[in-house]
Amino acid sequence: MRFGPPLLLLVVASSSAQADNGLSLELGYLRNRVAVTDHTALGGEAVRFTIKVSNGAFFHWGAEAEEGRLSGVTTLAGGAVARSTGQPRPSPIEGNTLGLKVLAGAHTTFGRVMFSSDLAAGVRDTWVSSDEGDDVAGRKKAPLVELRGRADVWLSSTTTIGAVATADMLERRDVSVGLVFALHFTR
Repeated sequence: MRFGPPLLLLVVASSSAQADNGLSLELGYLRNRVAVTDHTALGGEAVRFTIKVSNGAFFHWGAEAEEGRLSGVTTLAGGAVARSTGQPRPSPIEGNTLGLKVLAGAHTTFGRVMFSSDLAAGVRDTWVSSDEGDDVAGRKKAPLVELRGRADVWLSSTTTIGAVATADMLERRDVSVGLVFALHFTR
């Protein structure tokens, strides 16, 4: 725990003027990579809507929904997205992903910049279509545990815009980066 004392000092020394108790509504655009089978991960883009509650100067929790489009090419035979015995040829594949999550995290503010980290847990459902047909693959109701880092700039006393990076701890091929716009309502 050699990072513990410096991290605690960082949180205590930071300003909490714009991070009091309140509600935040967030809308994000993400570029992502999602594993749809053991052998195929597809790139795509998603929109994330989050409702977040801040408790005190440093902690928050909430829920979110994320929906996106996936597309790519498989070189496996006949548009397959898993191992097959036929001759490989490039074939387009595309699909959708839906994630429902709860999250908790910590945040701190330095002047006009807010830094935060989250742990999110939930389920992700993906479905993929290819030359083989509709919904030929995808992880159904797959559990997820995401770690996130984020930096936001306060545009006003009620709005922020920021960048976020996410990695799933259960499926290491599920990653995303994006931009988030947030409205903050404090009590």
